[in-house]
Amino acid sequence: MSSKIAILSGLLTIVPLAGFAKPLVTSSEDNLARVCLARVEAPDRLVRACDAALMDARLTQSQRAELIVARADGYLWQSHYDKAVEDYRTATNINALSVDAWNGLGWALWELNDDQGALEAFEQSLVIEASVQGLGGKAALARRLGIIDNIEARALLGAALAIDPDYIWAVRELAWSHFEDGQFAEALAQFEEALDIEPRDVNARYGMGRSLVSQGNPEEALAWFNDILLDAPDDFGAMVYRIIALRDLDRNAQALRFSDRLIEAYPERATGYIQKAKSLMGLERRQDAIDTYVAAEELVGPDNALLYWHADTLTEDGQFEAALAVIERAVGLDGADHSDHLLKSYIALALKDYSLARSAAEASLAMGSQDPWAHYYIAITLIHEGDTENGMRRFDLAIQSGLPADRIGAFASELVDAGRYFEAAQLRLKY
Repeated sequence: MSSKIAILSGLLTIVPLAGFAKPLVTSSEDNLARVCLARVEAPDRLVRACDAALMDARLTQSQRAELIVARADGYLWQSHYDKAVEDYRTATNINALSVDAWNGLGWALWELNDDQGALEAFEQSLVIEASVQGLGGKAALARRLGIIDNIEARALLGAALAIDPDYIWAVRELAWSHFEDGQFAEALAQFEEALDIEPRDVNARYGMGRSLVSQGNPEEALAWFNDILLDAPDDFGAMVYRIIALRDLDRNAQALRFSDRLIEAYPERATGYIQKAKSLMGLERRQDAIDTYVAAEELVGPDNALLYWHADTLTEDGQFEAALAVIERAVGLDGADHSDHLLKSYIALALKDYSLARSAAEASLAMGSQDPWAHYYIAITLIHEGDTENGMRRFDLAIQSGLPADRIGAFASELVDAGRYFEAAQLRLKY
């Protein structure tokens, strides 16, 4: 589910579309400016009312800015983001102290993926006055840009909720920050709080399901995804994680059927093919899974995730040379991340190409990751290249970074293979 769409659902209320012939002004006590500022009309009618109201030559500059902000809201609600940005900027030029204009500009730029510009807009709104939208927008964007961590973001979101405890978007954002930190119990509590505010909130129900999957409770998670799909049968996120929950329950045949439905609904996206191949792997249909990846690339073109899982499947089949060729293509695409380089390192180790394994692991770490497996792979290469002292140090770093303890025995085996019997014995004593 798009978090961007979810944001708007927490901020805005749009009434159902009225009859086309309905006049803009239905009461002698109303005027076009009041209709525009009330924001209760359908978005297209709201824009028309604001356009007409702005024709009034008697408007003050302050009134003009208010009407332009309202019209921008109408554009925003119709996903006309460029027009919304233009109007919000015009409003800030007329009235630089309009908190609504700066916040609206922030959300419109968010939708256009201009994270830095959106953050600056929210920060400017907070210079003028603290608001739930300003605090919430800053927390989310600064966190996403790596300017602040989740703990700092939660402080900002808590401040927003002190202003308005029912600001559901901030409650959900709190939940997702806990989810990202692996604090799934805390995430569940926050998603439940969001559902207390709005029981049918899709983002919160989706978050419940995701958190339960991560907690190892796929049965209960499946119920949440099914519930979402009753309301929105083509909800992409719920469709994907329903398949994942089914696979976690070892219901791979059912997962395969739903994977085909996902492909039918979203044939241009790689995810459905990946889920189908994984379901086939669960059914021990390894060659069919590999064929699925090959066919999928012909249909959707080169895709980083598709190539990653294709290479991973080839490694499970012992086809390391073929896997290396596939992952080499993956790391060359936009969107490649540390995990692609890490898989390349693993494959190179299987092929005993220690120089390539080390450079790939170093590339993984260079992307900002401190994955313990990268340190572990480097430790193995150092041992086999004769640099035992630094290899042992790097293995210590891998353990300190969270490498599973069962790798101690595996690393001891590498030491033995490299003829380092004394170090292998010392490793057992140390750990």
